Amino acid sequence: MTGFSQFVKRNGFFAFYRCSLLLVFALTGHPLLAQNAPVPANSRYTITKQLLSIENGLASHEVFCGVQDTAGFLWFGTRNGLNRYDGKNCLLFTRQRHQLQDNKVVQLAKDDANHLFIEYGSTGFQLTTNGKVDVMDVTTHEIKTLTETFPNMPFKERDVYWIANDGSDELSFLTISPFRFWKYSSKTGFRLRYEMKGWNQSNVSLDNRINWQLSTFGNGKALLKINNQAPQYLVTNDTVFTFTQTDVLRSLPIGFTRKNELVLTYNTQGDTQHFTVSKVTAKGRFESVPDLGKYHLNAIAGRYWYQIVTATNSLSSILYIGTDALYLWTENAFLKVLSKPDLKGFENLFLYSLFPDNLGNIWLCTSLGVLQLRIEKNRFEPYFSSSQQSIQANSQARGIYADKTGQVVANIWSHTFRQQNGNKQAVTEATEQIKYAVANHQSALYVGGFSLFRYDETKNTLIPVPGGLGSEIWSMYSLNDSLLLLGRTTGFSLFNSKTQQFDSIPTPNGPPAKFVYRFLRDKTGTIWAVAENGLFKLTADDRPPTIDRRPSTADHRQSSAVNGQSSTFHRQSSAVNRQWSMTKIHSPAINALSLLDAYQDADGVFWLATNGEGLYRWDSKTNAIRQFTITAGFPSDVLYRIEPDEFDHLWISSDYGLIRFHRKSFAVNTYTIADGISHNEFNRTSSFRASDGRLFFGGLDGINAFYPRDFRADTNLLRVPLRIIAFNQFVGSQNELVNKTAELLRTSKITLSPDDQFFTLEFQLLDFTKEEGHRYAYKIEGIDQNWNYLNENSLRISGLPYGTFTLHLKGQNGEGAWSTRELTIPLTVLKPFYLQWWFITGAALLFLLAVYLFIRFRIKQLAEDKRKLEQTVNERTVQLKQSLSEQSALLQEKDVLMKEIHHRVKNNLQVISGLLELQSKGLTDETAREALREGRNRVRSIALIHQNLYQFENLSTIDLKRFVSDLCRQIQSVFQKQKPVNIHLNVPDLHLDIDSAVPLGLILNELLSNSFKYAFNAVAAGEITLEIRSKAEGRYELQYTDNGPGLPSDFDPTKTLGLQLVNDLSRQIGGKVQYSTQGGAAYTIQFTNRETRKNED
Repeated sequence: MTGFSQFVKRNGFFAFYRCSLLLVFALTGHPLLAQNAPVPANSRYTITKQLLSIENGLASHEVFCGVQDTAGFLWFGTRNGLNRYDGKNCLLFTRQRHQLQDNKVVQLAKDDANHLFIEYGSTGFQLTTNGKVDVMDVTTHEIKTLTETFPNMPFKERDVYWIANDGSDELSFLTISPFRFWKYSSKTGFRLRYEMKGWNQSNVSLDNRINWQLSTFGNGKALLKINNQAPQYLVTNDTVFTFTQTDVLRSLPIGFTRKNELVLTYNTQGDTQHFTVSKVTAKGRFESVPDLGKYHLNAIAGRYWYQIVTATNSLSSILYIGTDALYLWTENAFLKVLSKPDLKGFENLFLYSLFPDNLGNIWLCTSLGVLQLRIEKNRFEPYFSSSQQSIQANSQARGIYADKTGQVVANIWSHTFRQQNGNKQAVTEATEQIKYAVANHQSALYVGGFSLFRYDETKNTLIPVPGGLGSEIWSMYSLNDSLLLLGRTTGFSLFNSKTQQFDSIPTPNGPPAKFVYRFLRDKTGTIWAVAENGLFKLTADDRPPTIDRRPSTADHRQSSAVNGQSSTFHRQSSAVNRQWSMTKIHSPAINALSLLDAYQDADGVFWLATNGEGLYRWDSKTNAIRQFTITAGFPSDVLYRIEPDEFDHLWISSDYGLIRFHRKSFAVNTYTIADGISHNEFNRTSSFRASDGRLFFGGLDGINAFYPRDFRADTNLLRVPLRIIAFNQFVGSQNELVNKTAELLRTSKITLSPDDQFFTLEFQLLDFTKEEGHRYAYKIEGIDQNWNYLNENSLRISGLPYGTFTLHLKGQNGEGAWSTRELTIPLTVLKPFYLQWWFITGAALLFLLAVYLFIRFRIKQLAEDKRKLEQTVNERTVQLKQSLSEQSALLQEKDVLMKEIHHRVKNNLQVISGLLELQSKGLTDETAREALREGRNRVRSIALIHQNLYQFENLSTIDLKRFVSDLCRQIQSVFQKQKPVNIHLNVPDLHLDIDSAVPLGLILNELLSNSFKYAFNAVAAGEITLEIRSKAEGRYELQYTDNGPGLPSDFDPTKTLGLQLVNDLSRQIGGKVQYSTQGGAAYTIQFTNRETRKNED
């Protein structure tokens, strides 16, 4: 009776009729704890599960129902409200905040228009619907009652007692008064599918609203049931079958087969503790199931089941025994998914509903939360994991070897294990060294640790080879029938199995190798070694190596931790050492890499696995290199081992999963614990490719083996939706952050005003896995050239320029695959009003108008000013004319006066000249007469200047050229009785002020008079050259020469009045006399005009 008491206590909210039935079962006296029917092992399947509850954001641990909408979000109805789950966060809707009709949501369903139908339950623990139904638009979250949404529906909202999805595009409605079954879609509306006339009031002993869980919907079909005694209706698309189960206490539907057969399990009054399995055929016949194994029903029959819930696609069910476990039934398997010790409070668990999502998960809504389950067939076979052997607690795998007979040998930490035909065997070894490499050499197995061991199959033990102690042996390779190549922590060595001797192999062109992880042979027969510090090539000193060209099963792939001990070898055979050496490959492309493995493909291209830098493709011929990292879809950049398959894939182990990488398309798939491997982290040097193509990879929990052909249908495309979770925009006009999620979902675009400073966007990859490894990337088309990568599911954008852009978002799951469904959001940053075309156009028009008005105003103003100016000018003109008339008269008077003065001065000078001439005639002294004649010439030269002044209009300057010419003629006329003299003049056309002209005239008079008097006594004809040049503004040069003998060498110029006068006059006009004898006398005088002398003073 204990089991029954616990059951009643756990399910106290059940209706009374259920309790009475259970009482009947309990009276049979069989304890429920005594049932332990065998269940098939789950090793062929991987079961991933997690429980979501209050800790994950659900409003209550009691979750009644769930459904997935078109966008991929999950919705859960709880006792305390409605939750939307995106794989990371739960969004809560309640009556208080979102105007739901109630908080206790007992059923959810969605239609083909992405509307969510929300059905509420009454208060208390009974699961009775209360006749209240809401309809939510899941995009905008707008909520209306069922009556408001469908005012013309053919029944009343309060008569609806159940709504369900059946896996098709139509919703199922059950109503009372009378009992009817309706189908609904947005395209066809409501249609009456069937009326259950057999359910009359006499059949229904309790409130029908409690009995909703008795009906089952799935795969487009429905089993309508109100209790075990009333008729049951199996409704398909085109048929309705009615059947009644007699002598049945509890009848639980299991599900529909692919042949549309309904499978049921039930107990009877004759055998309350053991359930029988039967089926209702597609033609409505109630029959037993003759072959239970065909539908995997063996483990169901004969047991007592507390509860069974069927998924909406009706292809799977969850079965529950409170004292045992949860089981999953499908047509292909029956699996234990959760045992009682796995979940606290398991014995009090109650199952409410089960539904699948679009990604292959199934979700079980229970009284303790939501259990997420993912069931997949396991294509990996484990070896020597912690669950398969207990001898070695540390189950890290190292070296692996497998042969054609099916024998698998592996080093698991300090032990070596063998398995063949399902039989596992541990190999004994006295020292229990950590084991690394394992290889087949000459039909014998060798194992490498710090020592080299040979396996003795008859004794099942490892025997150490003498002389082989040194640093760890990570890898081995059989060179020929006698030589075994060893890769150690420090360098290389050779073991000769015939002589049982060891020797080291030198590396002449570089530092010694460290941690030699693999040996491989290319198609030319060259042996390569992969060490942590680079690639090495095996060469022979005097002859090529003898290579065993049989298919090598010793090309093994192992992995492990490192131990840096120095090597010690017994050098017993120098002949071996002389034949071989290792040459390090030097290339700038790979010199700095930390290698863990390498593979050379048929094209000669090396694929390099590195410790933290991903995968490199290196073409040694062209030295071209390309890197593949997390951004290319890898789950990690720490890569341990590479094994090829026959389908152009490279299988690469990492510290987070096993990677399948296509050599040509670069497509990536990652396999983790969820896919059946024993541990996500693998090991160095731990892999092997068998002769039949089977691959083995070792990790932290044993070995995983598989055939690559089983994965050919896998795709690297991640068809998981990426959805917007929240969008908040800082609105400058409100000066606050505003939630605009609904607006973005409705319009699918973002518009920023000029004063909107930034926005934040949250998004989520709806794969409903743990958040570990999720990455995101965004790119703003029109700004960014490359993707920007994020480790969080949110971004903040600010400082965008004005314009129209497109925001691209994509997500990457934990296995490294990028989503094929990108989010593409048009993004517009509006220009401020002063940069809008209409404002610029208006401003330009206003500016032009203002310019026009200003011009008009200025024209008018200028016209007025012009009129005033003209008036003033006219007035001033009259005044000026009058003034000019007066001044002209004055100037004329002045000119007349000046001319009169110059004329009178000239006349007076001529009178003086005449008087001097008369005086000279009365003198008998020749010297005195000569002095008077010179004086008269000087006076005449001055008179000549005044004559030029009054004869021309300009009274302040004289025409220098005319003046010089007149002066020369005048002086020549005085001395015309003497020898003929030719005077050559070169004087420019310029006017010289009177203050400069008078001294210059006197200077010329003295020079000419001197030449006529003294220069030509000894020559037949005289030559005088007089040249005046303008040197600069206001500066002139006088050059005077004659062809006379010049001045005597003992001539004293201070005693001659004429030359003294020349010097004094030259200084008066700012000049200086320079004298030289060059075929005659030569004078050079620099002089200036009056204006220049003023400026200099």
